[in-house]
Amino acid sequence: MKKQHFTQLIIISLLAWTASCGFTKGKNLAEAAVVRFHNQYNSGEFHSIYAEADEGFRKGDTEANLVDSLKALRTKLGTVKQASQTSWNMNTTPAGTVVTLSYDTEFSEGKATEHFVFHINGDQAFLYSYNVNSPLLITK
Repeated sequence: MKKQHFTQLIIISLLAWTASCGFTKGKNLAEAAVVRFHNQYNSGEFHSIYAEADEGFRKGDTEANLVDSLKALRTKLGTVKQASQTSWNMNTTPAGTVVTLSYDTEFSEGKATEHFVFHINGDQAFLYSYNVNSPLLITK
């Protein structure tokens, strides 16, 4: 193997390794943020969820609306008992990194599907979007 090809192979390998470390870091940060969200939700710390969210999340709605929505969610679904990740996706662009996570979640009153979108900034994941779907939201 020529020295030039060997050098290119090493560079490509290092770039792939660096990218995979970045993917792992972003995913891990987002997963930890879901755990934090669930803990805050279970504790009724809705103000903290709003205050710690991404600016884009806060621009989309008022704190009062979020608090009312999360209170209603707790009334219908109860608290989070267990969550299992079903899918994830990460997109890195010059504008930043976005991680999307989906969970099948068991609440004290039934099951739901949760979808989270986080913006990764440095060593932190900031909630950009949250959506929950469950038949209980309609029937209960």
